[in-house]
Amino acid sequence: MKWLEERGCVWEKIDAEPGDLLLWDSRTPHYNLSPEGDRPRFCVYTCYMPAADASQEDLVRKKGAFESLQSTTHWPNAMHVGGIPVKRGGEPCPYNTGKPREVPRLSERGFKLTGIPYIQGAPIEATETFGA
Repeated sequence: MKWLEERGCVWEKIDAEPGDLLLWDSRTPHYNLSPEGDRPRFCVYTCYMPAADASQEDLVRKKGAFESLQSTTHWPNAMHVGGIPVKRGGEPCPYNTGKPREVPRLSERGFKLTGIPYIQGAPIEATETFGA
């Protein structure tokens, strides 16, 4: 953090309220801390980029991640799968399965946002597999 401060960056704490939507460029230095109290906290980090900036190999890997219900990180095309361990009281959270409780049901727009329809070759359409 000192390196960033030496280059003029200033850390700002964002006090978000329930239901707040925070938008930022994920290339901006940022971090998150685990809650210290006993109140549960839930958030969804969603990151998008133009499908044109992803290679066909990237899109095929993203399709595999989507089909196996895996999450990816800040770079939607880089296919870094997984996340930080979810802990409760210093122990792995027994409620965290790493998977959604239900198979995603996507609208046509939601399906397009996966990048899957932009894989070249045979047309790919939303199917029952994707809940559309």
